[in-house]
Amino acid sequence: MTENFFTTLRRLLVDDYHGLRERLARRYGSADFASELLHEAWLKLDRAQAGGSAMAVRNPRAYLYRIAINLAADRGRSERAQVTVAELDALHRRAQDDLNPGRIAEARMEVQALSVAINQLPPRRRAIFIAARLEELPYKEIAVRHGITVRVVDRELSLALDYLSDVLNKNRHIGGGSGGREPSST
Repeated sequence: MTENFFTTLRRLLVDDYHGLRERLARRYGSADFASELLHEAWLKLDRAQAGGSAMAVRNPRAYLYRIAINLAADRGRSERAQVTVAELDALHRRAQDDLNPGRIAEARMEVQALSVAINQLPPRRRAIFIAARLEELPYKEIAVRHGITVRVVDRELSLALDYLSDVLNKNRHIGGGSGGREPSST
């Protein structure tokens, strides 16, 4: 009887996999997470069968769904338990620092200085910087776009980053403004 019970449950899991996955995906907002839960449910059924435990179940489909929900709850408890008190204190201190009005004003000034500095870059260097850092394009694609080698892309990006780093460092020491040296257009 035990083997029949688990064979029936596994067959139902296979036959109604998409329906169960859809319900779980709606509940948790992720089809991938729902699939993981159903795979864990399959493994749980294997372990339970090996243990020889069986019981009478009125609604096998609801039973499988409940197994998956319990697995999700177990996973959530496990993940929450991994945050230590020290980590919580550090997060709290960081959040307080991030909400400091002086820090917010300073960050806005840095963003403004960075924007000015990016606009001061030579056109090709600026285009390469934007493609690499903002559009996240591969160097090879940037090289083809500009008709240059990957090595030139790397050099131009390095020069742009050095210049922008200098501007931000000078801005921090001066306490404002967009300082920095004029970028060369090599």
